[in-house]
Amino acid sequence: MIGILIAVVVAALVYFLCVALGLPAIVGIVAAILVLLAGIPSGGFGMGRGRTGRI
Repeated sequence: MIGILIAVVVAALVYFLCVALGLPAIVGIVAAILVLLAGIPSGGFGMGRGRTGRI
C-alpha cells in the first residue's frame, strides 16, 4: 500500500515537473503513467522486485 502511495506521489511530481518545464501536457501524462507502471509493487517490477525473494 505504501509503495502505491509513493508511486502516485512521484508520478504527480513528474507530471508537474514536465508542465513546469514547458512540455506539452500529454508528455507529462505519459511520463506519469510510466512512473506509475514502474513503481507499483504489485506489477512485479520496479520497486516491488526486491521483495520477491528471487535473485
